[in-house]
Amino acid sequence: MKKYMRQKGSALLLAIAMMFSVSSCDFFDLDINQNPNTPAQASLDLLLANVQFNASSTFAGGLNDMAMGFMAMNTSVDDFNMTNSSWNGTWNFLYTGPLKDLEGIIVATKRQRDAGTPNPHYEGIAKVLKAYYFTMMVDLWGSVPYSEAFLGDVPGGTITPNFTNGSEIYADAITLLDEAMANLAEASPVTARGDLIYGGGSTTAAANITRWRRAANSLKLRLLLQTRLIDPAAKRTAIEAVLASPIGVISAAADDFQFQFGNTGPNPENRHPMWQSGYAGGEAGYTYFGHEYMYEMLRKNDPRRPFYFKRQTSSVLDPNDATDKQTIPCSQRTDCRYGYFPLSNFVTQGIYGKSPAALTDAERSFLAGFFGRDRSDPSGVPNDNSLRTNVGVYPAGGLYDDGPELGGGNKGSGAGIFPMVTSWMVKLYQAEAILTLGVTSATTPRALFEAAMREQIAKVNSIGTSLDAQSVAITAAQINTYVNARLAEYDAATSDDARLRVILAEARFLNFGNGFEAYNAFRRTGYPANLQPPLQLPRNFALRLPYAQDEINLNPNTPEIVYDNPEFAVFWDQLKFQF
Repeated sequence: MKKYMRQKGSALLLAIAMMFSVSSCDFFDLDINQNPNTPAQASLDLLLANVQFNASSTFAGGLNDMAMGFMAMNTSVDDFNMTNSSWNGTWNFLYTGPLKDLEGIIVATKRQRDAGTPNPHYEGIAKVLKAYYFTMMVDLWGSVPYSEAFLGDVPGGTITPNFTNGSEIYADAITLLDEAMANLAEASPVTARGDLIYGGGSTTAAANITRWRRAANSLKLRLLLQTRLIDPAAKRTAIEAVLASPIGVISAAADDFQFQFGNTGPNPENRHPMWQSGYAGGEAGYTYFGHEYMYEMLRKNDPRRPFYFKRQTSSVLDPNDATDKQTIPCSQRTDCRYGYFPLSNFVTQGIYGKSPAALTDAERSFLAGFFGRDRSDPSGVPNDNSLRTNVGVYPAGGLYDDGPELGGGNKGSGAGIFPMVTSWMVKLYQAEAILTLGVTSATTPRALFEAAMREQIAKVNSIGTSLDAQSVAITAAQINTYVNARLAEYDAATSDDARLRVILAEARFLNFGNGFEAYNAFRRTGYPANLQPPLQLPRNFALRLPYAQDEINLNPNTPEIVYDNPEFAVFWDQLKFQF
């Protein structure tokens, strides 16, 4: 995929497009010219670019941090304590911005088709995006306004839409994806422009239309797997049909359904949301990373570590110093499992459990700067911005960890990616489908697992070395050592369920930067099963998100739910996990 908005012209396109996020309802009244080759088409260009950027920024931002926090990858909302105000702005922005703009494209292309001048490529792309974004909304909120949404300015419409059941939205999404694949197979009198996912913001060529078709089929696979516990036999048949389709699924990095952010800002700001937190302000404005997550990568000598995390300090704090002690995570508690790494109770590689003064220079260098927090540590937050582990070069476009360096100062490029549906994710879907449903496949789950790991590490290498010249590519020997160790764990498993446990434990590291994959997999399977329990639990595990306060205030049709109550879990969640 081409890098997004590296040129001034592209930045100008975004600046123009962003103006429409507030007044997107105007597009519903456009009298689309019957000749699709006329300048009326420019409106769709701007809308499409606006939709993709604004939706990607939203899902890759606070919502993604939250999902990673739920899965102990960072500490964002890792105690699950939310109110109806927590996601109020996010909900409002999605419905008044990118989702409404997307509906504008769908309405426009429907009018064109009804008039006998179809615009099938825009139509197909819009349907794929609608299926993706709205099923993401279902995964997060359950039932949401859907069939009656965006009708406030339509004769006979409503400003208080009913909420559509998540199961109905999923079913309609699969229909949309089937329609999209057919639309994208049609010859089009207009070449789609403004596509920032596969077209790089310019013309969407025939090869990129093929990529959109594979993305649609891969998303269909994702939705079928997500609901596999509902009528498993039917899901098995449907998944086998998807995998047998001549369209194919995403199987290589070139086809990855991902959004790449730009490297310019702040007016307009088009850099990765994680980068903005870690580098646009003071040093390390990003939330803490989870100690368990970093510890596991240290323990396994994960070669992706310097790409994921950027350390800011080479200092090791002294617990005998009163000031340092107040800064050390969990210093005021006795129930921390990981705590400050030099003080950890773990004795691994002969390092953990030593006092800071007893560390060798090599050990100090190995541990210093991995400064996060245990899961839902309720201790106060000291002035430790210059100590916290910061965002790395992958996926956010920060800095490679070639040595301690303070964040902030607009360092790095910010041109990171939001991986939505990728080749490695699709292989993980296939492996799970084989192990749990008995889906017929010419490829074994083990082979799919190995390929998924190798493809994701290759993506880390590619993104990292392209965005930071200081990045040192992971070598073939390092890759082989790491992959073979995970395969040995897989081979030692004695049941399909145990093999799935191994795969999904690693998937949490493969999907760094897309917390939704880990959050959904956990609600679907209960894996990984060995996550650190929260140190405090003001609310139970978040089975969904609370509805926005504005929606509750203004729409009497908003359902009354308790987001951590199993009674209100999203429709496909059969596990309904509770601590």
